[in-house]
Amino acid sequence: MTNVPIYVAVITAAAGIIGAAIPQVTTLIRDVRQAERDRRERSTGAIRDACIELLRAGGELHILVASLSNYRGDTSGMRARVDQVRSQAEATRLYAASVGLQAPDSLTGPAEKMAIAASGLADEVVRNTDVDQGVTVGNPDTSELSDCIKNFRDEARKYFRSLTLDENFRAYGRRAAVRPLDGKPEALDR
Repeated sequence: MTNVPIYVAVITAAAGIIGAAIPQVTTLIRDVRQAERDRRERSTGAIRDACIELLRAGGELHILVASLSNYRGDTSGMRARVDQVRSQAEATRLYAASVGLQAPDSLTGPAEKMAIAASGLADEVVRNTDVDQGVTVGNPDTSELSDCIKNFRDEARKYFRSLTLDENFRAYGRRAAVRPLDGKPEALDR
């Protein structure tokens, strides 16, 4: 048997181990990146759902209050409508809290303002409604809630557009980083 130096045996064994480990390491890296991407997508989806629910609840409250003065029915119907206004204002506060827990500060502030406006509007409806007679005494002012809904919707659009831009940058950032300085179009698509 020939004498093989020990370092040749060590190098050969190390090459085999490294060769076997490379596919496992690349798979692990890919899985970690995929898990992070999935987590980001779930988080973004949850924030989007909370924002949509908040906008829906605020819009329904606005419609309920705006149509309240047109109600011509019995007193129990008016009581039911006032209770609907209260419960819709509570739903708006609940969804605003959900947005506040999940979303960044850029959405939390407008969501809180929307919840405050919803509570104020519900209180105004209770004050301006004679449930014993089944009529409204005055028309509640829905302009503050409308402004808050519009402001929140605009902030939410900006937030989700910025996320889309971030995702596009991540997806194409590497390719953009290796673009040649001359900027020729045929070189950009390689």
